Amino acid sequence: MDPISQASPKDVLPKHILDIWAIVLIILATIVIMTSLVLCPATAVIIYRIRTHPILNQAF
Repeated sequence: MDPISQASPKDVLPKHILDIWAIVLIILATIVIMTSLVLCPATAVIIYRIRTHPILNQAF
């Protein structure tokens, strides 16, 4: 007999549960990567515009 058949049902997760978790983790990673790709350039533009603002440079 193989060890999987001797294990209790609570000890071994069904394969479809693991597949669902893999899909959820891939979706979450994609959301984080896409968000950072949008927010990082936007933050850089905002910081640049604040630093080069005419009022802050006293250029009237």
